[in-house]
Order: sequence, then C-alpha cells, then structure tokens
Amino acid sequence: MYRLNKLIKSFGNIKYFINWENDVINANQPVLVNFHKTWCPQCKRLAPILELKAIAHPNVTLINMDTDLYEYLTNENSIEIIPTVILFLNGRRVGDFTGLHNSLDELFQQIPIK
Repeated sequence: MYRLNKLIKSFGNIKYFINWENDVINANQPVLVNFHKTWCPQCKRLAPILELKAIAHPNVTLINMDTDLYEYLTNENSIEIIPTVILFLNGRRVGDFTGLHNSLDELFQQIPIK
C-alpha cells in the first residue's frame, strides 16, 4: 500500500510524492500531511483513522511523510512531536494537531466539502 513511505494517497487517485511545491503548496485541493516515523506506535494507530476520515472527504489528498526520510521538510514545517498532521488549503497551513486526540475532527471541519 505505501511504497518507501513516499506514497501520496489521494482519494480520487494515487500518485507518488515528487515535489513539495507541486504536491502541497500548489495543490488545487486540501492536503493533509501526516508527519510520522515508521517505528512510532501512536503513528501506527493514527494512520488508519486518518485514512477513514479522508475517505469521507473525497476532495482531500493525504500525504504520509516519514520524518526520517524527509528531514528537511520536517524541519521546514517545525515538526517537534510525532505524529503531527498539518492541513494545507491553497498552499497555506491552516491547521494542525499532534498526537492522538479529538483535534482530528476539528481539523476535518476546516476542510471545504465539494
């Protein structure tokens, strides 16, 4: 399902993460970026929850970003705690949360439904 932790799972299509500018900043739909580590227990519990929530929002692209593979982007986005999920709309960071808690619902409420 996730090849080399670089797969973008878009619930209209599946493509590979190639470029931060193209896939996140210039995206024409909401983008959720899940910053995680493969060994993190909370990250492993959050991943299927995120997928189920994203399925309910078919206009959302979910990117799973392994922080060990993308240290530059991790630092660029000031990620200090994993998991951290960031919502981007029109290339702007509009919301985020860390860990496992109820903020996931609040984050999804910010996504416009088409």
